[in-house]
Amino acid sequence: MPVRVLFTTMAARSHVYAQVTLASALRTAGHEVLVASQPDVLDDIVRAGLTAVRIGEDLNIEEETREANASFEDDRNLGGLAMSNTRYDPYPWDHALGMFTAMTAMVFQNVCPEPMVDDLVALARDWRPDLVIWDPLTLAGPVAARLSGAAHARLLFGPDQMGRNRKAFRALLDRQPPELRDDPLAEWLTWTLERCGGSAADMSEELVLGQWTVDPTPTSMRIPLDLPYVPVRYVPYNGPSLLPDWLREPPRHPRRLCLTLGVSLGEAAGAGTVAASDVLAAVDGLDVEVVATLPRELREGLGALPPNVRAVDFVPLNALLPSCAGIIHHGGSGTFMTALVHAVPQLIVPDMMWDAMEKAYGLARSGAGMYVDAGDVSPELLRERVLALLDDPSYAAGARRVRTEMVGTPSPNDIVPVLERLTAEHRAGDTERLPSLKSPSTAAL
Repeated sequence: MPVRVLFTTMAARSHVYAQVTLASALRTAGHEVLVASQPDVLDDIVRAGLTAVRIGEDLNIEEETREANASFEDDRNLGGLAMSNTRYDPYPWDHALGMFTAMTAMVFQNVCPEPMVDDLVALARDWRPDLVIWDPLTLAGPVAARLSGAAHARLLFGPDQMGRNRKAFRALLDRQPPELRDDPLAEWLTWTLERCGGSAADMSEELVLGQWTVDPTPTSMRIPLDLPYVPVRYVPYNGPSLLPDWLREPPRHPRRLCLTLGVSLGEAAGAGTVAASDVLAAVDGLDVEVVATLPRELREGLGALPPNVRAVDFVPLNALLPSCAGIIHHGGSGTFMTALVHAVPQLIVPDMMWDAMEKAYGLARSGAGMYVDAGDVSPELLRERVLALLDDPSYAAGARRVRTEMVGTPSPNDIVPVLERLTAEHRAGDTERLPSLKSPSTAAL
């Protein structure tokens, strides 16, 4: 019997893209699928062939991130309190509390402002989904599922940073005196449930970690946690793309290297952890064709580029990477996973956003590449690492091992029956479902 599946994602294109292949698999299996997000990404959802539902107002993630982090010296790491911070292992209680205080106030509440939460809860109550699949940053998803009786699951886009940090936080919390057991994330979620007509009794750790988690991370790179996971093979989706003519021609040099530093959170304004000028200086003169995805406004400030660099605004990585011997990037999930799919050795300069350092560590452990700490970046060191990446065959061999592992993982189509079974097990009873969306003010299809 067809089920109704509601996807909800943070309003950033890369987060939408992480959901497209699973949403498409469920739709082509005959299930009803809606994807709900703020207006920023509705066009991206529609262009992926999916049905979009508007919730809330524009998120303007770049502006929101800059404003939310303005008081921190390091605005990529919330002053050392972001999920990506690796300064402590294990970390003390005061750091754990500071982490969830900062992340709740500066990230989770900003990603899910009240109008967005209200619209998503109203949509779920009206449409009565059987299953809600939510982005790990979009905690409005499990709230809406809880209040509408739907089963719900996280869909990860990389290693489970939230799972690791939340498990560690809860273990420390349980050891505190009762009067000191502060849990900012649980307090916000409880308040949100009550504001939307639920009660404190609706709060549980499932609203943070899901009833289960769909995980595309290769098994060898996963964080070992005692949580229910459904492994799924990562299938790249780069959005609507036109294959450029030059990509069908032989490379101008014996080997091709991809360079992409990401633009989603300020690279165009020079806010990345590595300067494009340093990377370009590192590859200048190498007998390698470098395909660099550099936004036009950034490119204009760089002056003359090295002769072996082909600068482009955009090229679909899924089409480019099969021709590449290596890639340099900032640790973005789509880039990282697509390079693994194509067994391309990677050099990461982590941007300290969310799970970039965890991906860098996993890459080094697997032998499929290496990383450079942002504080150590120099053209000389980058050049040394690029040459090692291209000349040492062990990195290509490591990348092939990871690809073999991924190929053996069930595809999005393969896990549809698993999701159907888990939905039936976790859905809260039989509830009356409306035949269509009835609130134009909430859901603009």
